[in-house]
Amino acid sequence: MNANKPISKLLLLESDTARAQAIARLCEEHHGICVPVRREALSAALKMHYDLGGVLLGDDFGGSHEAAAAVALALQAERPELPIVLRRAAATNGDDLPEALRDASRSTWCDDDDATLLAALDAQVFSHDYPDPLVDGITDMTFGRLRGLFPDLDVHWDAPSVVRDRIIFGEVLTLIPIETAWCRGWLLMQTEEAPLIELLPARAGRDESSDFRDVNGVLGELTNLVWGAFRNRYLGNARASDEAGANRTQVQVPLLINHRRHYLSFGSDNPQLCIKYRLTDSKTGREVVIDQRFVFSLGWSREGFDETAALAAAAAVEEQASGELELF
Repeated sequence: MNANKPISKLLLLESDTARAQAIARLCEEHHGICVPVRREALSAALKMHYDLGGVLLGDDFGGSHEAAAAVALALQAERPELPIVLRRAAATNGDDLPEALRDASRSTWCDDDDATLLAALDAQVFSHDYPDPLVDGITDMTFGRLRGLFPDLDVHWDAPSVVRDRIIFGEVLTLIPIETAWCRGWLLMQTEEAPLIELLPARAGRDESSDFRDVNGVLGELTNLVWGAFRNRYLGNARASDEAGANRTQVQVPLLINHRRHYLSFGSDNPQLCIKYRLTDSKTGREVVIDQRFVFSLGWSREGFDETAALAAAAAVEEQASGELELF
């Protein structure tokens, strides 16, 4: 598996253990991490996992087509943004399945043809191809800003992932728009309040009423720093970007936030690029997770991403920051 390519977490709903294991192995070879779940544990699993990319559902999950249809309808009601990829038996063409099961599924695959599963995952989960240099650049610039803000903490990050869930993580989040000639959308940073408070540097007069403002401040500063680094590295030629922006319709869609449901929608079905950074105090073992999302909900062009221009822009920014000039 290419370590730079984002993975995606998939709920795996299969009654047969051997079949579930085979599907999980196949998915792992193609950047899908399966989470097998029993039917009676499905509700708990949905509450635990807020960063899913999709659901793999067997047409006999729960013992019958009707039982699988009931699960599909429940998933559609609870998390309609998650694509359901339905496995059907090799001996059928799917016509014998309940209509509700067919309608709730975004795609189907045949259990004697692995290629149909991989094609369904490419279409429904990995529909955006995030270039390795882009992902590497994001983690590099974010790591540097985290180390600057938290010099006494260890910083690590999980494998980047593709997320289609719209569940908010933690209690604190910041949003800032991002735009280049090849992408338009949002940078989102979110975290849990209490663990971050515990890792903030001690200061006189700290109390509960002001702690949350410190969290707000540090997360806002981190977001602004990452946004600035992203802009410097990937904006490219400003004039060309401005001309490109002037020549395209500036479509906007409203954000929707439901605090009670911890739900955030960017107004499109586009997947989110998610990277979780873990800040750890080696002395106490305390840890906080910073969940970073890039949501290219207003525009995305894989072909428009220019690695050479990005590297040149990054080198120019570093040269300017160091104050070193080369004379020819």
